[in-house]
Amino acid sequence: MNDINIKIRLFGAFRKYGEEISFTVPAEGGLPAVRQKLESLVSANDKALVKSSAFANDERILDENASISQDACLAILPPVCGG
Repeated sequence: MNDINIKIRLFGAFRKYGEEISFTVPAEGGLPAVRQKLESLVSANDKALVKSSAFANDERILDENASISQDACLAILPPVCGG
């Protein structure tokens, strides 16, 4: 089983954890593994926010079936309200 390195840029409510966070996930885990790992790194109050947030690369918002490549740089986009 190979692991891949992931860097997540943090925005909105996640900025309190810094500008970015890095970790490894199993290569075959895809975006669900990224989401699960990030949930394990945030406070209990922010776990639900991770579940409802979108992930994006530099080109598009990713769906849950997106494959993740080695040394991926993603952004987590929490839901927002605004006018």
